[in-house]
Amino acid sequence: MVGAAIIAALFLIQLPYFVIQPGSVTPAEQRVEIEGARSFDTDGRVLFVTVFINRATPALMIRSWLDDSVEVRSKEEMYPEGDEDESRRENVVLMDTSKIVAEKVALTYLGLPAEFSGEGALVAGLVKSSPSKGVLEAGDVLVEVDDDPVKMPDDIGPALEDRRPGDTVGLVVERRSENAAASGSSAQAKPKRRRLELALGADPKDPDRPVLGIYVEPYALSVNSDIKVAVDSGDVTGPSAGLAWTLAIIDRLTPESLTDGKRVAVTGEIHADGSVGAVGGTPQKVAAVKRAGIKVFLYPKATPDADKRAIERIAGDDMKTYAVGTVDEAVKVLAPDGVHRP
Repeated sequence: MVGAAIIAALFLIQLPYFVIQPGSVTPAEQRVEIEGARSFDTDGRVLFVTVFINRATPALMIRSWLDDSVEVRSKEEMYPEGDEDESRRENVVLMDTSKIVAEKVALTYLGLPAEFSGEGALVAGLVKSSPSKGVLEAGDVLVEVDDDPVKMPDDIGPALEDRRPGDTVGLVVERRSENAAASGSSAQAKPKRRRLELALGADPKDPDRPVLGIYVEPYALSVNSDIKVAVDSGDVTGPSAGLAWTLAIIDRLTPESLTDGKRVAVTGEIHADGSVGAVGGTPQKVAAVKRAGIKVFLYPKATPDADKRAIERIAGDDMKTYAVGTVDEAVKVLAPDGVHRP
């Protein structure tokens, strides 16, 4: 009985740490649906990669000591802003945004007309010691700054150009009621518009630059195009599948196999200009890719040097790894002669 209790404790007792482990490797093309243009099946597979994040237990801590692809982080390292639930909500928003950005970037790369449109700036979170604390909340949609309309996050900067830190600005936000938020009825609940006032803070890197101190994402972001793309991300969150979605959409819209019949694993955030941003957990992802028997791995050129060294160490001689900075670079790794644009 004592032995059974000890074994149970190893797996059940939660410690104040988080463990990041290699996750899953999943085909992306089969999750992409195209309407309004001819699409093609593919012989190869672009695969997106995830990590598993779990509360640490004694058993997982032991595993981390034995497996250099498993990383342990404190709660402060994992959630520097201190709010796990807010971080999860933000990651849902980041995934939704990444799919739309991938659609726009892929269509533009192929020379197909596509433009972004939005209906405001969604407050995804507040920075530490934010001047917006107590005024704005995660989930608010900013639609006006000092009577200037905000359709996209880029509209905020110009609205603050003639302001200084400490100045008071008027904001208009759309906010759902607490009851609607708690019931999860965001689609049916009509948000209420509120007029608020806020004293601007200062950018820590530029004391003369005024800031709201918020993380924002486009709200109701969409792509105006005759071609409609739907991506099923399942329960995966965060921005790190963005490059994989982009390549998968390109693959579906071009007749040849982008991967030449091979399975290729990909990670990286996609930006609207086609550049590839760094993401977390790349050593754990390359370990997942290696265990799946995949021989090619694309990851962001912007990955920190320490993680790059870990990637090469884990990959060893069994895999070819490529650091890419743009969608164009990623396509050229897979198809050196380019793709046949529609």
